Amino acid sequence: MFLTFISGCSFFYKSKNLAREQNNKFNREIIINFSKALLKDPDNFLFYLERGRAKHDYGNHVGAIKDFNISLSIKPDMKVIFHMANAKYDYGDYKGAIKDYEKLILKNNFQDQVFYKIASSHLVLLNYHNAIENYTKSIAYYQDEENAYLNRGNAKFKISDYLGSVKDFEKFIDINNKSYVVFNNIGVSKFKLGKYKSALRDFSKSLKLNPNNYNTFYNKSITHFKLNEFKKACIDLKKSIKLGKEVFKKEYSKICI
Repeated sequence: MFLTFISGCSFFYKSKNLAREQNNKFNREIIINFSKALLKDPDNFLFYLERGRAKHDYGNHVGAIKDFNISLSIKPDMKVIFHMANAKYDYGDYKGAIKDYEKLILKNNFQDQVFYKIASSHLVLLNYHNAIENYTKSIAYYQDEENAYLNRGNAKFKISDYLGSVKDFEKFIDINNKSYVVFNNIGVSKFKLGKYKSALRDFSKSLKLNPNNYNTFYNKSITHFKLNEFKKACIDLKKSIKLGKEVFKKEYSKICI
């Protein structure tokens, strides 16, 4: 069965591309200006910090980390560690990011902002128990943080805590009931719990929001098979194949013909 994972949505509109270009131009100017300023004042930790922030926003994560390290060598500062951790996170150095975020927690700095990032880093690194622990701490600060419930639910699913994953996915739905992904995930978790009829209702809600999701049609098909509803199962399996799951053609021919 298919559990769907999301971290967010990307929409490629011309207006957003224009805003991104303007932002890049702005950050390039900041980088140039602080580079000039550093020629006159090479030991100014604030100049390295601000140039690093601009490099991070521009997408030069390696350059940003180098500037933050120089800034810290001149003057240890928790704010710099926070920005360096974010740069490492965006660069994909999740272990390095965790170490820096944990330094902030030890010093009681930025706690409301770092637990989610620590949790998400652990999730990428497949450290599911640590991810769950830190998403729980993040939720303590922001009880309406829908993606924390979603990701904690995904982590619980990975450790076979299906009842816990259902509860977290339903918490997400309490905040945002327009996500076909989460309805699908609730259905998969309920399937694992043997709650097949309830799972079908959630798959149907998912398909109402997105009728082109072949994974959900497949999940629904398998659930019908579990209930010995073979005709309905074959109808949904055929829809899944038609929408893009060509790999199930052999399965369909064996079971449904």
